[in-house]
Amino acid sequence: MTEAQKTSTKTKHRCLSGNFAPIHRQLPITPCTYTGTIPVEFHGGQYVRNGGNPSFGDHSSEDVHMFDGDGMLSGIWFQLDNQTKTAEPCFVNRYILTDVYLGAKSMPNLRLPILPSIATLTHPLRSTIGTFFRLCRFLALIAWSFISADKHKIRKISVANTGITYHDNRALATCQTGPPMRVQLPGLDTIGWFNGDSAVNEEEVSRQDKDAFGCTGPFGFLKDWTTAHPHVDPVTGDLISFQSSFLPPFVWYSLIPKTTTPNSQTHALHAPVPGVSIPKLMHDFGVSPTHTIILDLPMTLDPTNMLRGRPIIHYDRNSPSRFGIFPRRNPEQVRWFETEPCFIFHTASTWDEPASKINEDCKVEVEAVSMVACRYTNGNMLYSMGAIKPIEKENCDSQIYYYRFLLSDTKKNMITQQMALSAIPFEMPIVPAIYANTGPKFIYGCSSRDAIFGAETGEPMKVDCLVKIDVQTLISRGIDEDTQSIDGCVDKRNIQEIISSEDPEDPIKIFQAPQGWYAQEPQFVPREDAKEEGDGYLLTLMFDKSQLDADGHASENTRSELWIIDARDMRTVVAKIFLPQRVPYGFHGHWFSREEIDKQRPYVRLRTEKKEEPKGE
Repeated sequence: MTEAQKTSTKTKHRCLSGNFAPIHRQLPITPCTYTGTIPVEFHGGQYVRNGGNPSFGDHSSEDVHMFDGDGMLSGIWFQLDNQTKTAEPCFVNRYILTDVYLGAKSMPNLRLPILPSIATLTHPLRSTIGTFFRLCRFLALIAWSFISADKHKIRKISVANTGITYHDNRALATCQTGPPMRVQLPGLDTIGWFNGDSAVNEEEVSRQDKDAFGCTGPFGFLKDWTTAHPHVDPVTGDLISFQSSFLPPFVWYSLIPKTTTPNSQTHALHAPVPGVSIPKLMHDFGVSPTHTIILDLPMTLDPTNMLRGRPIIHYDRNSPSRFGIFPRRNPEQVRWFETEPCFIFHTASTWDEPASKINEDCKVEVEAVSMVACRYTNGNMLYSMGAIKPIEKENCDSQIYYYRFLLSDTKKNMITQQMALSAIPFEMPIVPAIYANTGPKFIYGCSSRDAIFGAETGEPMKVDCLVKIDVQTLISRGIDEDTQSIDGCVDKRNIQEIISSEDPEDPIKIFQAPQGWYAQEPQFVPREDAKEEGDGYLLTLMFDKSQLDADGHASENTRSELWIIDARDMRTVVAKIFLPQRVPYGFHGHWFSREEIDKQRPYVRLRTEKKEEPKGE
């Protein structure tokens, strides 16, 4: 039976149909055909995209969410021929061998995934008893994995399905429910869990007792929830992260230096962040060169919500949004800034505004910290990503939004600027790493011509526009025009008006996908001889929905493409790489240079699906 036939007969859930449907075929490094010209900047590098790809993708449960599923990496490696000095694009995809994935493989009679769906934890109409049963089943399966001799032990519940980054010569796959997992480029094989000090299987005997994330001891399991978006400082190489928990003080903050940093006073940091009163769903945060911003927003992630007749993940529109700002290595000095309720999944950039005066140590003080993020006015996005219609019909589009937090006034915590920079939907923001915490001119991201980010459609998010925004121009315009705080918007044009613009200096430029085509989160690759910040290329995975059958299902022959787009004009497609199979809609990717691939740390062994577990696993 084909993939499309299995999907058609067993489920019609929108998160498991079309190009949302999982794909179970894993291909080794496979050459691809292409048209156009592959720029020299891509030679030897690799683009890797992470996303949830349920190994139980054909089940018929009504609770399915885009955030569910086992992590699968899909990569396009531009293999360099040293003799011809040309690059041949090659495709590879691999499941990430997490404990949950291997545990499920060792339980062949399972009919549902081990982990409860995010839809179960979010759905406003699910009964408390039903949710409690799913949680008990999950805990029982975890316990069974330890009791039964032929099962793979599930020590960590992360499915590593959200992002991928590079730190200290390691490629790390990330997810919010556990620590990073190290993988090896370009083959995308799994090595082992990274604890901030080392990864399992890097050494003959893993040093798992030196856990820089603080996930040891009897309650280590509850402190395992590491953000899916750790930030890597482009100057110092520090990996900056946080862990959330169901236990007070609810948030811990981690800083893991690059081990090759020749500074004996630089050491790993793991410390609580005071001031958070209840468990929250915290996905991302802000990092400037000197400060960190923790987002304490009205989205709770609290099992005790069931006692109040609420879903475990619940947006409380009566609670404020709070932003905790502290010097990078001093979370105990956190200052909390409060404003109207909202929700933020992704920050784009955070930077310092130096003050004119100098303190006694001759160090420049910070006047303010600025942050650009994707801001929602409610929590309905979680519903739309699970194809759940919310009880209250309300738009859930996010906007690119600017905050300025004044730090120089030590007596009062004030947000001096907070405004939308554009009225169009905007998500999955991307900033080149070298500009991420220095106040970038351009931020790239995703949007839609048909407003299909909206919860009223009951559909998961699909992207048919890539957007380039000159945020510094819009911020300056907003300040000059005294844009209204909170509800104000600098550029009020809709997406069609921006697309129709012929102004070469327009601060917003949009790449329109051809009709019926859909894109995914882009990645920026700078030109070698770039003379300005926006001179480079965007990479994005593209899918033509005309390949779907009459019922909207994908056959085994459907394919995706990787497009290279000129980021200067946001129009020219430089090259199209034709992949041997499709890549389902997913989440976050990363561009790895040839140098980063070549410098990866050695390892003793790869993680495999065998039942034997190496010491340290």
